[in-house]
Amino acid sequence: MFLLEYYIHSATVINDSKCELVRIRNAKVTSSIPVIGTRTGPAATSCRPFSLSAFLLCAAISPAHGQQISLSIEDIVSPAFQVQGIDARLDKDSLSAHIRTISLQGKTWRNVRLSCPKIRIGRDTLACDQGTLQEKQSWPVRFSYTASTKQLNLDLLPSASERWRFDARLEKNWKVSAVIENGNITYAKSWLAANIPAPSSGKISGKLHFGGSGAKLLAADADLLLSGLAFSDASGLHAGEKISGRIQFKAHQARGELIWQGNASWEQGEIYWHPIYISGGGVKFSASGRSSPQRIALEQGVLHWPAIGEVRASAIWDVNTHQFATAEMEGKELKLGALHATLLLPFLEKTALAKSAADGRISFSSRIASGEIQSLDLSLDHASLKDKEGRFALREVNFTLPWRAKASSVADLAIGSGQLLALPVDGFKTAIHLQDRNVRIPRLAIPILGGSLNIENFQATQAKEGWQWEFEGGLTPVSMEQLSSALHWPKMHGTLAGVVPRVHYESGRLAMDGALLVKAFDGTAVIQDLVLLDTLGHAPRMQASIDMRNLDLDLLTRAFSFGNMQGRIDVEVKGLELSNWKPVAFDAAVRSSPGDYPRKISQRAVQNISALGGAGAAAAIQRSFLGFFEQFGYRRLGLSCVLRNSVCLMDGIEPAPNGYVIVKGGGIPAITVIGYNRSVSWDELITRLQRVTQGNAPPIVQ
Repeated sequence: MFLLEYYIHSATVINDSKCELVRIRNAKVTSSIPVIGTRTGPAATSCRPFSLSAFLLCAAISPAHGQQISLSIEDIVSPAFQVQGIDARLDKDSLSAHIRTISLQGKTWRNVRLSCPKIRIGRDTLACDQGTLQEKQSWPVRFSYTASTKQLNLDLLPSASERWRFDARLEKNWKVSAVIENGNITYAKSWLAANIPAPSSGKISGKLHFGGSGAKLLAADADLLLSGLAFSDASGLHAGEKISGRIQFKAHQARGELIWQGNASWEQGEIYWHPIYISGGGVKFSASGRSSPQRIALEQGVLHWPAIGEVRASAIWDVNTHQFATAEMEGKELKLGALHATLLLPFLEKTALAKSAADGRISFSSRIASGEIQSLDLSLDHASLKDKEGRFALREVNFTLPWRAKASSVADLAIGSGQLLALPVDGFKTAIHLQDRNVRIPRLAIPILGGSLNIENFQATQAKEGWQWEFEGGLTPVSMEQLSSALHWPKMHGTLAGVVPRVHYESGRLAMDGALLVKAFDGTAVIQDLVLLDTLGHAPRMQASIDMRNLDLDLLTRAFSFGNMQGRIDVEVKGLELSNWKPVAFDAAVRSSPGDYPRKISQRAVQNISALGGAGAAAAIQRSFLGFFEQFGYRRLGLSCVLRNSVCLMDGIEPAPNGYVIVKGGGIPAITVIGYNRSVSWDELITRLQRVTQGNAPPIVQ
């Protein structure tokens, strides 16, 4: 027995399994026995590895008593891995080893310790039945290694119910198998990229088999069961809970390509992947294809989702350009309701469709080439779309779309009935002309309330900022009785018609060029400077100026149960601003129209006009005299309101002592109404209007 110290300052060894160069630096062996199996000098030319196993096996030829071997290596570097700070000691039949860092496939483990109080060493094998492997936690471990066959068997037993067994043959043509029983899936954290949500709980069981030659994978077979999986990321935008499922995968090399097929099933659980949330289970996906260093080909992929339907796909991914060289996808008779609620609605949160629901069937097929979509065939069968807040609805929608890139086609649209802001819409059909990303509808007539909304020369184009569109048209006479009934307004008489100038939409802004001419109450209304923002959104806004001329007071007051008034009025509204369809600012004035016509006002109308002025309003005649007459004459009338900050600054047709004149008397009998309140809350003014139109306002008369 004697002490021997053996040093290797720097050596290059050929790794037997891959025939790759492995650099070993500053290795030192101290032993009470002769040491074999290493050499110094120039780089070795034979495939003889320098490893911890060789160090242990050298002890097999030495006497059992007094056997002591220690090993230290500064680092071992190869193209596949790097190990730094190796210290190992064999004292009789007790083994202890410490590795400062191990780097493999971009992952690093620090302060890895292996201890085996009783190691068995034979002529060709070494084994440990009760060892401990420790990094961040301590695991019981069993292992054995046979040098002649390069067979490694490893058992990790983190808990009584958990087992990870690995069997590997570490030759040039290598094989690795694993059997996992109730494995803790959180161990995968260290292998996942930083942008992948890390698992926080879950179990995995199953079998894995891999085979290859050097760095090349030749065959793979996996069958894994997942249960209780939960994951999340720091942002909270990706999370899952109580997920269970199964993954099966097989692959083999043939003619320079990896031929593969796989199946995955999701049995239960919840997944939130912003903005999509899905729960339940029963979803299955199967795929087959082939891969090479230049491309990944999905020859057939089938997604079966019971709530939605079945979608098939094939694709070729170009590894160098990072885009689809070709891709095709097809779905037939899919359930539109579930598809809309699960996959489409989350992306419509800030649009007019945010609170919509759909029904019916949808089919589609699409093709992509060189990273760009080349064709899309889409059809809707007996579909419907409605807003849960009642703002719009489309029923019995049938639609066929045959779109082709850089080519013309025609789509057909038919709608059985619908609704727009409480207005019923009858059925209609139209043809939609498509030219690449341009859409054109020469003429569209939408029946509404006995008339027709006509859209002429509709054109839409997709730009970088989004869709842009424009049209012009008109409204043929619509029944005011049907309109007032649909909007739950007091009954009105006559018709409503109009001419629509050019309307255009861009970047969320709908604007109208020119003036919109509307005929109502036997007069005319001209709407100018009309701008709509977020029209069907949560907070729509509108700006406009309105000029109404020669409106018939008799038709107008009868409609709103205001009391009878005869005459004509002009209404001017400048700087009108609406937010969520409620006025926030305007300058409005009502004046008698010029001209010669009967001018009469009923006693009830006088009382209601007086009530609008509040407690200080008065008629400039005696109370007793008022009661003798049902109607009065007037010369002219007028009332104005400037709305700012929810307060209406009111005025009349001329000043009066401490107030303003609303109605100036004329003829016999005549009456004059004076208002005294200059500033009135807008909400209070609306309340007064509601009271007087319901006949509940008490008159205040002098």
